[in-house]
Amino acid sequence: MLTWYRESRKFFNLKDGNCVTLWKTYNNVCYIIPGKYFALIFPSGNFLKTTNTNNVTIFFSKKLPNSIIYFNDGSLPITVVNGSYAFYDYSIDKIRFDKLLYKPNARNANDINSNVDLIDLYIPENYATDKNAAKQ
Repeated sequence: MLTWYRESRKFFNLKDGNCVTLWKTYNNVCYIIPGKYFALIFPSGNFLKTTNTNNVTIFFSKKLPNSIIYFNDGSLPITVVNGSYAFYDYSIDKIRFDKLLYKPNARNANDINSNVDLIDLYIPENYATDKNAAKQ
């Protein structure tokens, strides 16, 4: 079956209607694509590309429509290919994104604004958690 749909794909739905496709392919390549991506060919735009061994947090903010803010610890590479979405690396401008994503005087990682949704992608284990730590 076309090499198991070109390895494994999983869709993660968030409460605000956003969705992320996690497509783990051969040769340790993983695509993170906004929305549900069903095509049999690899995307030509609008994705993050990393390894099948990385963990990535994806933020959606209503204040930045058609945008994704992503975070990883920097130890594994992420390639960004923009399209209809703009991708922003959280670590490049933490002060700006902290103000956008987190409540004033936030003390915990889950103290995010009500207009923000997030998903923590645990790529090696092929699961994710949302802002309430609910596992998908």
